[in-house]
Amino acid sequence: MLFVKIFYSLIALGVGFGILKYRKIVYDWTGRFYWAEKYLGSGGTVFIISLVGLGLIFWGVTYPFGVFDAPRSNTETTNIPRITP
Repeated sequence: MLFVKIFYSLIALGVGFGILKYRKIVYDWTGRFYWAEKYLGSGGTVFIISLVGLGLIFWGVTYPFGVFDAPRSNTETTNIPRITP
């Protein structure tokens, strides 16, 4: 399972760095996001594309360490006796 997480994280890192490096090409490919241009001003689309790239890089770094895993329940492994009425 760890190797799969590392594999996915490497893919996310590569795509994230690729988006950041080629954001103008991605902008030409996707076109303008009118809501980004409206609410973020001129260049808002490039800003959103950069945020997506940075988000993928963040996810790729944190995913193998289990940051987004669901917390495990320790109810079966505790040594506290249960009091039944």
